[in-house]
Amino acid sequence: MSVDLLIQLHEQCKGLLAKSDGKDKTIALLQYAAMFASGGEPGTALAVQKSLAAARKPFRLYKPVEILVPFLRSPPDFAANAANAAVEYAKNIGMAIYFGCDHVVWAHAAGVVKDASLAKNMQKLSLWGWFIASCAGLYAQTGDLTDALDDMTDANREESEAVAAGDGVAVASASARKRDAARVARGVMAGVVTNGAQALLALALLEKVSMSKKQTGALGVFLSAMNVYKLTPPMKRKTA
Repeated sequence: MSVDLLIQLHEQCKGLLAKSDGKDKTIALLQYAAMFASGGEPGTALAVQKSLAAARKPFRLYKPVEILVPFLRSPPDFAANAANAAVEYAKNIGMAIYFGCDHVVWAHAAGVVKDASLAKNMQKLSLWGWFIASCAGLYAQTGDLTDALDDMTDANREESEAVAAGDGVAVASASARKRDAARVARGVMAGVVTNGAQALLALALLEKVSMSKKQTGALGVFLSAMNVYKLTPPMKRKTA
């Protein structure tokens, strides 16, 4: 591995870890890797998992406010599209509940909140909020994916017609549109997979689906790796 490549990788990692979300998702990746390694059995790996889970909390401190303020400033318009507005409400309020209730769990672990029963209920409510928000995101992005695939189909048809007509300008235009639609579709598909994985992971952590700790850990590693990849800045190309 060349020195230039190492420097480029370093810059990518630095860019990722400069963001609080980047730190959170990177630690989540390690947390779920430890869950996979421990399989829920007492030992070093389980202790590492719990320690990393606690280490993520400060990076999420402002998240409920960060989510709700833009949402409250410009709430979805039910009159324009009731279904889309309901999805946006579910997504934003669900995530605010997820982070907000998790702060109560953290406060209990730190000894600030003494009521263990309250903390347990807040943990469940937090995960249900995450599940609802993920399902809402999945619903929204499934529609976006359908639109993107329709655009690709239309562009492909236009390209075929332009080729048959021998219109080079139209071929180039349709090809560019097809590439753009494919790029959008790939991004939306990643969102569909991420939201689906989040919903399943939330149910696994709530113990509503039959998954072992190793399986849950593996799912968490997959989801966290996708999130880290999405947040990692692109590698800078070396210029002459």
